[in-house]
Amino acid sequence: MATKAKSIAAADLAKITQAAVKKVSGAGRIIKGPIWGYILSEQNMEKQLGLAAAVTQDLAAGAKAAGITGLKAQPCVVLKPGKIIAGFIERELNVEVQ
Repeated sequence: MATKAKSIAAADLAKITQAAVKKVSGAGRIIKGPIWGYILSEQNMEKQLGLAAAVTQDLAAGAKAAGITGLKAQPCVVLKPGKIIAGFIERELNVEVQ
């Protein structure tokens, strides 16, 4: 039985996040901490949260495949002037980022 991870290296988180974003968006460019994700062009708010949820689901699956079990992230969408970011907030992860 695998042991639940208590921490994840920042480099591993970046790699897994990039793979999740690429799968969801088709693009590999990510934004790193404190909000991790990517810039959306989607204007529909329901679709935005759905895309953020897809990123966090793929993030958990990618972490599990990499041997980092139990990683959970809550999806979020952040609206900033000129930018919409879909992804997750680092400090809300259930593991410490090192």
